[in-house]
Amino acid sequence: MSFLAQSFTPVYASERAPELGHHSMVIGGSVMYLNPDEAWPTCPTCTHPLVPLVQLNVSSENTPDSFRAHIPGVVASGQSLATMIQLFVCPAYDCYDTSITYSTDTRSWILRIATVPASPPAFSESHLEEARAKIEQGYGFMPVRMVETWVAGKEETLHQELMWDQDDSEEFYAAHEPEHGLKLLGHTVRGKYYCSNDECPRAGTHAHPSRRELIQLGDRFSFGEEDEEALALMAMLGNTWIEQCIEHPEVLTLTMSGDW
Repeated sequence: MSFLAQSFTPVYASERAPELGHHSMVIGGSVMYLNPDEAWPTCPTCTHPLVPLVQLNVSSENTPDSFRAHIPGVVASGQSLATMIQLFVCPAYDCYDTSITYSTDTRSWILRIATVPASPPAFSESHLEEARAKIEQGYGFMPVRMVETWVAGKEETLHQELMWDQDDSEEFYAAHEPEHGLKLLGHTVRGKYYCSNDECPRAGTHAHPSRRELIQLGDRFSFGEEDEEALALMAMLGNTWIEQCIEHPEVLTLTMSGDW
């Protein structure tokens, strides 16, 4: 049994744009897509404004249809609202370090599926201006990068760390080994150790629910020098990815795995 799954790799926009527009994903920057009544989210431990790490526009036609099909309640493209997967993180390593064990309810990140205005809010309100300025000038700020669209990568099999009972040939594994770095779907790169919230918070869910690997953010070897603060922060202990509960597709989990 090969467990093959199609992966998609990013095609980055050649120019930076002030907002997401028709692009599929924005990485980094200081623009956060929020609802009109939302305050800029802060870390529950240190109260520092969270950094917008990745914001994937599921409504965009440049996001693969096979990915969009997994997300519930997607708003159609071209509307005033858009459905997004958003990951906001605290840039302070100490806060992140105490969150990764999932031993408490305090998280140094927010991971959600949200329907928000397709254009970012005006920063005329003082608290939004203050938060934006603080992350632009502080540790953890990452220059904005746009993913315009995605192209089909290879079909990937399970990583060798999960291949307890598989008998695939070395040639087969070499052709379908999971790739490192940012991608949609496929299979994730694993290490010897694993850190995640094993339980789905929805009532009546099995203690170890089935999950789908949605977005692999990458590991600390996947990023350039300008990314070493924010995106690589989430990968200090190895590869990092976003998983989805198959029974409750609105529930997302941030997961890490590495050779600690």
